[in-house]
Order: sequence, then C-alpha cells, then structure tokens
Amino acid sequence: MRPLTYILTLVTLLILGSADVRAQYVMEWAQTFGGNGWDEANTCIELRNGDYVIAGFAKLEQKNLWIVKMRNNGEGRWGKVLDEYLSSSANGMIQDSDSNIVVVGHATRKREYQSNLLIMKIDTTGNIIWQKTYGGDGDEEGHAIIECKDGGYAIAGMTSSNADVDPNWYVMKVDHNGNQLWDQQFGSGSPDCALSIAQTYDDGFVVTGYLGTNDGGRKLMSIVKFSADGTDEWSQWYYINDWCAGTSIVATRDSMIVAAGYTKAYTITDFDALLVKTDMNGDTLWTRTFGDEDWQEATGLIEAYDNTFVLSGFTSSNRKDHSSFLMMKFDSRGNLMWNQAFKRKSQDYAKSIVETRDNGILLAGTTFSFGKGWDMAVLKMQPEERTELFFSFPSDSLSTTLRKTLNFEMCLNSFGVPIEVMVSVNGRVQIIDNDFHKIAAEDLKGGCDYPLSYTVNLRPGKNIIKVEVVDYKNYTFEKEIEVYRLPGYDFIR
Repeated sequence: MRPLTYILTLVTLLILGSADVRAQYVMEWAQTFGGNGWDEANTCIELRNGDYVIAGFAKLEQKNLWIVKMRNNGEGRWGKVLDEYLSSSANGMIQDSDSNIVVVGHATRKREYQSNLLIMKIDTTGNIIWQKTYGGDGDEEGHAIIECKDGGYAIAGMTSSNADVDPNWYVMKVDHNGNQLWDQQFGSGSPDCALSIAQTYDDGFVVTGYLGTNDGGRKLMSIVKFSADGTDEWSQWYYINDWCAGTSIVATRDSMIVAAGYTKAYTITDFDALLVKTDMNGDTLWTRTFGDEDWQEATGLIEAYDNTFVLSGFTSSNRKDHSSFLMMKFDSRGNLMWNQAFKRKSQDYAKSIVETRDNGILLAGTTFSFGKGWDMAVLKMQPEERTELFFSFPSDSLSTTLRKTLNFEMCLNSFGVPIEVMVSVNGRVQIIDNDFHKIAAEDLKGGCDYPLSYTVNLRPGKNIIKVEVVDYKNYTFEKEIEVYRLPGYDFIR
C-alpha cells in the first residue's frame, strides 16, 4: 500500500429543496479528493473519534482501491492506495468493535482474469492488519459488510462461480480474522447481485439487491431473510416497473425491515426512488416511489435519530450532462417529508450516507467537472436546529447529607431515545435503567424530554456518584458529583 497524492478542493453548491417546517439540514462543508484520473468514493463511515473515512478507487493507468481519512472539518489526513493488484475497488466499509477499519470490495490479481472478493482490515493510521481474497473459478465481488454480534463479519455481493456461470447473490460470513465460516448463493438463473446487508434482532440477516429475469433483461428488487447460519428463510420480490433494484437495507429499531432502491419502466428514460417496508416475516407493510419528470435514484439509506428514514442518491434533469447529490427524508409511514438537491454545473452522484454524532449527515460519492475529470466528493450536512444530549444533576457539584441514601433527579434532552443510564457510587454500579418514556410536547415543563429520578446508597464519608448515559448511537456521556455523608447519624434514613 503506497500513499497517493490527493487534491483537496472546497466546492460551492446551490441547495434546492422543499420547504418543510420540520428540521432539515444545511451544508457545513464540501470537499473533493482526486488526482489526474478517475476517482470515486463508494462508501463512507464516521470513526469513534469523530473523523471520517471514505473509500472507493483511483484510476489512472489501472484501477486501485483508495482510502482517504479526514478530520471532522473535511481536511484530509492521509490517503492510501492498494496497488498490488491489477484492479481493485472498495464498495463497503465499517469500523469494528476493535476500532479498526474493515473494507470489502473486489480485486483482480496480476496475470489473472477473474476478480475475487476482497476483505481488508487496517488500523486508523492506514496500516494493513490483514487482507484476504475469496473466490472460485468465476468472478466474485463484495458490495456491503457489517460486523455481527459475535464479532465476525457478514458480506453481501456477487459470484459467478456456479454451474450456469451467471452472477448470483453471494452472502458470506467470516470470523474476526477473516476465516470463512459459511457462504450461500441465491439466484434466479439470470444475472443477480446482492448490494446491502443488515443483521436482525434474531441474529439472522436481511439482504437486498436485484434478481434478473429471462424477460428481456428486466430486474426485480428482492429482499431475502437468512438465518444466523446462512439458511434462506423467506424472500420477497418487487416488480413495480420493468427494472427494479434494492441498493440499501436497514433493520429498524422497531424490528421491521426497510429497503431503498430505484425503479423504472422501459418506456421511460428516468428512474424513480423506491422505498419498501416489511415486517420480520417478509409481509409488505407499504411501498413508496418518489419521482417527477427528473431522474431520482436512491443509493443509500439510514434510520435517523427521530425514527425517520433519510435516503441518499442523485437526481438529473433533462440535461443529462448535469446531475446532483440528492437527499430525501421520509417519516416512519413512508410519507415524503422533504427532499434536497445540491446543484452544481457538473455530474455528481452520491453513493453512501451515514448519520454523524452531531445528528448531521455525511454524503460521499463522485463528481465530474469539465476540464477536471472525476473526483471523490464529500458533503457534510448539519441540522438547522442542533440539540446536544445533556443531563442535569443536583445544582451543587459538592453536597453533604446526613442520610444513608440520596434521592436526585435528572433531565435528559436527546434527539433520539437513549439506550441506557447507569449510576455508580464509588465505582460500584447501583442502577441500570433502560426503560425510558418521552414526555409529550404538551406536557413538557422546563424543556425536559426525559425526567428521571433515582435513589442511591451512600457510605460514610466521601461518595463519588457517576452517571453514564448511552445514547441511541452508542455514544457515552458522563458526569459525576461528590457527596459527603456525615458520620454519626446512622439512625437517619
């Protein structure tokens, strides 16, 4: 892996969208990274320290996997390219529980013709921990990766190593060191590809992508549920128009499944964005399409802090030489709340979306400007109204008491439902609370979303009471106070 020189550019965009009174996003910054060739970002993540990483490929004489790390203001920290293969690209990426970066994609070895599925683990400074390729006699590609609850990784992609040589869905699980545990193919007998994967509450997996047909090249959007050991349990197809595909899928907090993609008819040039929600048994709850006279294609999906869904994608008007990054927000019932396009005099395609710790949005993709070529492109959005999660405590940071117990109240204000509150005294946990009920807007007093009350036991002398709050993104906030219990008054309770 060698460094690749990159160019960092601040780009200016015109933001167009619907005027909805509910919180939208405003652009915080935009950056591009690129050299003299063709560079694309296919995936992006936020690291636990608040930095961002994008990955895709850089192509000059050959196509090489390229990873760029940025500070949270968009300033580049380092860029690394994998040049030991004839061709390689990154399509999916995560930060795992060890804080390392795991990338999935594909690579073709020199003097070979078949591409293999590639998994590579690096640390946050770009050093390779391990990399492995997986494949048979045909081609394999990895398009999405997640970390499983047991510490392994599950991958969704494509393989043509089969009897009919046509690409099939390829779902594979490896352990923490990349050793393959099982794999599964799923196909229609025509070209098929799995593009996104999520783990469900029962430790199984849901995958979306497209299945080909023998009817003139038509495609079906499909969702398939696999058990924890890779056995397919059910599948669901969507044939809204002649050409449908699922590009991203999430297992929601209410144990449902939502998938995004696109659809079009042969007689129509433009695509429409597609959103589907099912229950855990595969029964469809609703389907939604979004489109007008322009081209709208959904490429990524997240469940946001407020239980809504935000899609990334791109939109193109009748001028096919121009396209724009696109964001769409839907409520939990699939109703469009707003959409925003980020227009420049260029061709821009958003490929990936993540929600950041400040409740903002990070979009990554590619941009083409005449005379400059194709570059990686990144947009950071922040909410128009930003509220940090915080909690109040007794007003004094140092208190005294005569009692063996202390009663205190807390106030949590958070965009989303907190996961857990843990209260410890002198290093020993006394309370773990994960049952929260948000106060209705009409009952709010003093602006407190989650009023909480706890009682802890004290020992004589100094007591350090520490409260840790885990929010809906698994970030931890903490605060502590000191309380002195005066000795000699044990009869007071």
